[in-house]
Amino acid sequence: MGLSTRIRHLRYVWSWRLRYWWLDTPAGKYAQRASGVIVLLGLTVTSVRAGLAVAVPGAVPQPQVAIIWWVVWAVVSLVIGVTLALSASKPANPAETQATAPTTQDGRSAVRYYGTNWIPDPAMLAWKIVGKDPIKTKGGKK
Repeated sequence: MGLSTRIRHLRYVWSWRLRYWWLDTPAGKYAQRASGVIVLLGLTVTSVRAGLAVAVPGAVPQPQVAIIWWVVWAVVSLVIGVTLALSASKPANPAETQATAPTTQDGRSAVRYYGTNWIPDPAMLAWKIVGKDPIKTKGGKK
């Protein structure tokens, strides 16, 4: 058994042992209760802190400042996007006549290799330009 298999096996075994301990033993029941008490204590402390933050008067937040910064970021992003879109060059559409087809020799037969072999002189049997057919908008049976 390899190291990764042993690690996977140990993780599997210990996850089931932990599940058994958590759900089926008295110690697991005590651990569930203790973790519940800790979570409730944390929620209580957080609630008290939030209540005190609301009760104690502090600085008044000014949301209009945040809105101004959002507008500034939007304008800057728009300006950058427009400048990049205008400066980009359109991609060239190669015509079908510009494609270079591989050459073949008449009378040459295809060599059949079985297994993994080095091919010193491969033969091209077929070549086709793909992408000429338009995309059909309707499909399926009616």
